[in-house]
Amino acid sequence: MKAVILDFYGTLAETPDWGPSWADLVEAVGYELPDEVRDRWWHDALDGTEHDEHSRSRDHYVAWQQSRIRGMLDDCGVPRATQDDLIARVRDIGAHRRIRAYDEVPEVLAELRGRGLTLAICSNWDWDLLEAVDAAGLGVSVDVVVCSAWVGARKPHPRMYDAVLTQTGVAPAEALFVGDTWACDVDGPRTAGLRTVYLRRSHFGPDATAPADHHTQDVHRATDLRGLLDVLDATASAAATSGPRATVERGTTDRASGSAPL
Repeated sequence: MKAVILDFYGTLAETPDWGPSWADLVEAVGYELPDEVRDRWWHDALDGTEHDEHSRSRDHYVAWQQSRIRGMLDDCGVPRATQDDLIARVRDIGAHRRIRAYDEVPEVLAELRGRGLTLAICSNWDWDLLEAVDAAGLGVSVDVVVCSAWVGARKPHPRMYDAVLTQTGVAPAEALFVGDTWACDVDGPRTAGLRTVYLRRSHFGPDATAPADHHTQDVHRATDLRGLLDVLDATASAAATSGPRATVERGTTDRASGSAPL
């Protein structure tokens, strides 16, 4: 193993309080935001898509974000003048938002670095991922950062995994991908030839992208980043015991730090 590739939000860091949701904001001005409208314009409907024309620069990307917000609000019937007020409020809330690394993350990343592993972040994010990583105090802890906004495609599109493997300089079989969203951080990486760890923190709700039978699938699992160390230790132990062709039984490590057996 030469590299560990990590999702960012929900894997390494989180914002304790996002502030009011779009649904709350729209309701406050007398309209309704149905889930299907929100998802069509803003959430999982975008995952796996390409958007090269919007990734030519930060200005292009921000303009695309604004057009999606307005499309969503148009579908809710919100007048353009009211949209301006809502967008300005969201911008103000975002300017004061704080993102924090989970408590165990800095120590685990330092341990991985100490083992000689290259560390990369691969995230579906807006243009300012570097600023978010720095705000979480993790900028000096990783070697490579790959963002969907810069690549022009969103996980689970293959281009995201190709980009991070190219920048880390490793082959798929030499890297482990860790993340909290099944479609983007398990299925996508596996299709690209990477091994995976499905890290789903206990305070998160169900993963809408996970298949109904995901608990029966052969995937390493953890509930915080310390569980990743269990996976690496078990893999190294199996290789030392049985040679390079050995594999470790998935999901069976259970350190008190939080790895979860199948």
